[in-house]
Amino acid sequence: MVDPRLRAALVRLRAVRSRRPAGADPGDFADWRDAMADALDGLAGVLLFEDDRVRARAEADAARAQAEEVRRRGEVTSPDTA
Repeated sequence: MVDPRLRAALVRLRAVRSRRPAGADPGDFADWRDAMADALDGLAGVLLFEDDRVRARAEADAARAQAEEVRRRGEVTSPDTA
């Protein structure tokens, strides 16, 4: 049986990922990357293995950095990043 907290974190991550903006609006993309970072942080808090927690936090940090960069430049520089 999967821990309910882990299941909820995975459902949230999938839901946020599915809301990736289709357009090229930098603000929408940056907001989505911030939401992905929050979801990844939530997942990191419930993962069983330390390596997985570290990876999820690193991905969250990278998503936040990308959101900052998109806001700073006013353009999406890597549209395939998810």
